[in-house]
Amino acid sequence: MIFTLIIALAFAVVAVIFALGNPDPVTVSFLSFQITESLALILLGAVALGILIGILLMTPSAVKRNLALAGEKRKLKGSEKELGKQKTKLTEMEEKEKAIEEKRKEEELAQTLAETQQKIDEAAKQI
Repeated sequence: MIFTLIIALAFAVVAVIFALGNPDPVTVSFLSFQITESLALILLGAVALGILIGILLMTPSAVKRNLALAGEKRKLKGSEKELGKQKTKLTEMEEKEKAIEEKRKEEELAQTLAETQQKIDEAAKQI
């Protein structure tokens, strides 16, 4: 973008220098119109008209690109929301899995404790 601005500025400076170097009056005829002005004004007007036409020709593609970009941003926002929901579900599932694992360990520990108590009771009976 900066490169384009530098080129445009350089072109404008060259156009102004050229126009100021050619102040002689000229007659320009276009269809049924006839204008007699200095060559400088005619050249600057032609450059300005060219720039205006260029801008008008680039506008539809710029608008189309901006609309497409806005649509992609909406899709991205929706995807980010969905990702957040999925992360929440994953966290909940991990917490449930952790709770189940802790409960299983407690049950194993209780079973081991019961077996140990049973062995102690059997040993106590034998004594």
